[in-house]
Amino acid sequence: MKQLKEQPHLTVVLAPEPEATSLAGTLVADACWAWHLVRLLHPARRVMSELVLNAVEHARTGLVVTVTRRDDGLRLAVADGDPRLPRLRVPGPVDGGAPFDVRGHGLWAVQDVAAAWGAEPTATGKVVWAELVILPSV
Repeated sequence: MKQLKEQPHLTVVLAPEPEATSLAGTLVADACWAWHLVRLLHPARRVMSELVLNAVEHARTGLVVTVTRRDDGLRLAVADGDPRLPRLRVPGPVDGGAPFDVRGHGLWAVQDVAAAWGAEPTATGKVVWAELVILPSV
């Protein structure tokens, strides 16, 4: 664990498969524990899950998932091979008979949890990122 504490970032390359969200969540958990940012563990896993799920569903290319330590926070990034940038969209109405088929809430959840988020084109596609910080206790 000592070696992990000294690294400024962790990266994993994932295939666009359903289990990618779980593997990326494990990377986030490892980073939060190693860097003593446990208060960010659950919100960071939620954000990373949304970022990876979007890449798996929409880009359908290989992913490079990175967690970087930033002072008392984290920068989460997912790079993929699709140049289309994500955008917030108006979520569809909830159907009482199919509540789990609701689409369009993922980036809203990221926006609600993250201090900042965005997307940037790259030479091979794009990177979508989010930053999370530990807020002072009240």
